[in-house]
Amino acid sequence: MRLLLFLVVLILTIACTEDRIPIPKPRIYPKVNYPARNYVQFDKNYCAFSFQYPDYMKFERDSMLVNQAAKHPCWFTMKLPSLDGSIHFTYTDIGGDAVNQKLYDVLSDSYTLSEKHNIKATGRTTDNFVDRERALFAITFNVDGDVASPYHFRLTDSLNHAVWASLYFNTRPDADSMAPVIAFVKEDLEKMIQSFEWNDHSRLVPIEKD
Repeated sequence: MRLLLFLVVLILTIACTEDRIPIPKPRIYPKVNYPARNYVQFDKNYCAFSFQYPDYMKFERDSMLVNQAAKHPCWFTMKLPSLDGSIHFTYTDIGGDAVNQKLYDVLSDSYTLSEKHNIKATGRTTDNFVDRERALFAITFNVDGDVASPYHFRLTDSLNHAVWASLYFNTRPDADSMAPVIAFVKEDLEKMIQSFEWNDHSRLVPIEKD
């Protein structure tokens, strides 16, 4: 009887052990402390435009941008120190002869750049924004997936100026963990577009020292 009872207990113990399925612990992401937003005006006398941006972003102009030499004084980066990211801006003068061809080239280049830097994209949404009173025509790119640049936009007046901006983070692309941070920064990028103005001093004056 004792032997039978022992065998029953042993069989039940083995059965319970084999049926136990390990459950992986959920991945824990570090908490992000979002910076305060205090909007200030961007207005450089070597750029053809101005806009509002939050002062947690830090302006930086350099002779090199995204591994290529700056082709215009108004190529710069807005650093996001507290979020370990940056927004790269490039400006193109499309005025003069062959405006239509230049405009076509910069718009085509926008889609090419979006695809080139986001090979692992699982989806992409484009939106248009038009304000004829400000001569502002914008295309925004929202890119899904574990990508290098999840958001970028092209602005132009269709006659003289074109601006390209791309958002990057200095961390390994992870769409799930970065989604709240991307959403936070996108609000400020949309604020830039909404407050964007072309300036009268678009025929550039000597570069000021920052």
